[in-house]
Amino acid sequence: MKRFKRGIILILSLALVIVAGCQAIQGVDFNTVLKNTLKVTSAESKQSVELKLLMNEEAYEGMPEEEIALMKLFSNMKIQLDNVKVQDATHSSFAGKLLLGDSVSIGFSIKQADTTAVIEVEGAKLPIVLDVSGSGIGSMLGTGSLEDADASSDEDALTAIGKEITDSATSYFIDNLPNPDKISVNAVQEPINGVNTSLFHVKAELSGTEIWSWVKKYVDVLANDREGLETFVKQIVTIMNSHPELWEDIGVNPFEQSGLDMPTTEDMIAEMTDELEELFVSLQEELKAMEEESGEELKQIFNDDSSIKAELYVDSKMDIRKQAIDVTLKPSEQALFPLDGLSLHIESEMWNVNGKVEADAPVVPEKAIRLDQLDTMQGYQFLRMFDKQSDAYALLDQLQIGQQTVELSVESRLYPAIVTPKYVTIIPLRKVAEQLGATVKYDKKTKNVTVYDEATNTTIVLKEGSDRVTVNGKPATWSFVAKAVDGTLYVAGRNFANALGAKVHWDDSWGSDTFVIEREVH
Repeated sequence: MKRFKRGIILILSLALVIVAGCQAIQGVDFNTVLKNTLKVTSAESKQSVELKLLMNEEAYEGMPEEEIALMKLFSNMKIQLDNVKVQDATHSSFAGKLLLGDSVSIGFSIKQADTTAVIEVEGAKLPIVLDVSGSGIGSMLGTGSLEDADASSDEDALTAIGKEITDSATSYFIDNLPNPDKISVNAVQEPINGVNTSLFHVKAELSGTEIWSWVKKYVDVLANDREGLETFVKQIVTIMNSHPELWEDIGVNPFEQSGLDMPTTEDMIAEMTDELEELFVSLQEELKAMEEESGEELKQIFNDDSSIKAELYVDSKMDIRKQAIDVTLKPSEQALFPLDGLSLHIESEMWNVNGKVEADAPVVPEKAIRLDQLDTMQGYQFLRMFDKQSDAYALLDQLQIGQQTVELSVESRLYPAIVTPKYVTIIPLRKVAEQLGATVKYDKKTKNVTVYDEATNTTIVLKEGSDRVTVNGKPATWSFVAKAVDGTLYVAGRNFANALGAKVHWDDSWGSDTFVIEREVH
């Protein structure tokens, strides 16, 4: 938990530094630059994010070869987007690759228009179609619900209010950000999408020690700016008070209430300011307490071997057109074991900012996979969506996505494994079959029970009260008769598992005997 908390603190600190604003230097107003990043509604770009994990060799000791191979594969991950077109909040397209290690390269594309998105993955036999109205990708991209005009109207009103509040909050919190100590600005000519462009080249750097000092300085500024907090709260109250439609559903506008016992608007502003001030003072005290209680641990992470380096290329409109950010974390000793450290590299290049952009339109074919189908798929079914020669198939197979496990405790009240007096373990047929993705049908006329397993193309036919079965048409005798127990049909567990290409074993690691059925389907 301590390591987890340190990690969270680190991530929050890095996030603050990466978005750090500062006063204007040599014609570049960095606060305006940051605010402009929130106002981009359309653009074309290319981007990449690369994460490298430096694994401690001791972590591999005693680990199976398969797991070591996976750890090394995922220790170098990169997402590369070569063709990004954002037309507006509901129309966009992306094309890129997922790169893992030196051997895996999986191309993909995402195209969204209104409420439909189509995802194509290299090696996949069919595209995936998503409904992005309401929740899901649409919400994350800013797509509102388009189910009916009233809902859209209400959402548009709330979005407008939210934008006003966000703009106000952005101004306050960004304007208070302190300068990094190491920062420089030069005028340069830099190619953007192949076109030489006049830009300001901004370089900034913070070591791990400086990061911690910067965060404390920022929190100190917020905690000691009572006047600024009050101005900020007044702006929020003014925005909320200027939209009476916001309070119609509630029925009461707190800013219009009057009476001897009712707080005035000024009282509410003062109270809200007090609460914000207390929040920042509390955070200020918490940071101080962390230094006193965990000073040595903090020094292990926020040391001079860790750093953030940023290079930004900004145009005359204060829009970021190109950037490269490097985050390096190398804690002393083994503060983040099994990691010796990590590095994050982010690059992006943007053009046609807030211009006319036409995203690639999605085409929904007759044959496609829908999201609800993915939800009900077995792992092996998802694996079989991909060509066996593709990197995607090889990766999913290496991740053992086709692994299936069914566990039945002898102490379970519902569907337990039962050990008979002859020491034959019997299991609930339908429960186990369905967990493995097989179907079970009962014929009232013949009283035959038929199990069909798509994964292995196996058909088993049996009958209650009999130990005789047929497997793919071939007769066999199992070690126990099919028997109804409390209305559930039970069959010999080992025989059933073997017929479907699975293995069985007993596990008592959870304090009770558990019958385990396992198989891996390719």
